[in-house]
Amino acid sequence: MVFRLSLAAVAATFALSVVAMPTSLHSLTTSLFPRGGEGEPFECPDPSSTARAKQALIDYGAQSVDIAIAMLENGCAFHAAYPAGNNKPDDAAELGVYRNNWHMIREYCDHFQGAGPSEWQSRGQELHDDVGLATQCQRQLFSKLGADKFFGLQRGGLSNQGAGAEYGQFVGKYQGFCKSHMKDGMAIYWNVASM
Repeated sequence: MVFRLSLAAVAATFALSVVAMPTSLHSLTTSLFPRGGEGEPFECPDPSSTARAKQALIDYGAQSVDIAIAMLENGCAFHAAYPAGNNKPDDAAELGVYRNNWHMIREYCDHFQGAGPSEWQSRGQELHDDVGLATQCQRQLFSKLGADKFFGLQRGGLSNQGAGAEYGQFVGKYQGFCKSHMKDGMAIYWNVASM
């Protein structure tokens, strides 16, 4: 028996799978993929929502480096556009709009000091869902650690802090863009290796 599918049937099947996709996954895929090429500014799919989200982060105290990290980690979403932990347990769990690891958060964010490695699910969810708390912690992490140590721990965790140098360079590129686009619906994309 031979099955033949027309291009139209394949396209319709794909379109149905995208429509049936859970909202969070669909919004993740549409917000992370760039409209232009690497390093080319593009307008986000919902520019007014992106502008409002950037403004909310600024209202919570985010600076251009924080907006840059949020854009690098979540595209146009400007909220934690991935599941809490990001399939990593304990101190490696990634949380919040800035995608910081639980070790950094519990060691350097006043709100979570004294928490244990396994509390990332119970206590970390609070930070994951609250951009205000995430921004408060982000500012504390950055000021307590300084840029080099922050980027090393944020990107490489305890085991590979050397990964932070390249990440810091990409954040610098994003930050340069964000200084001129702090309150609009624009974003930019560079291909940064995931950890």
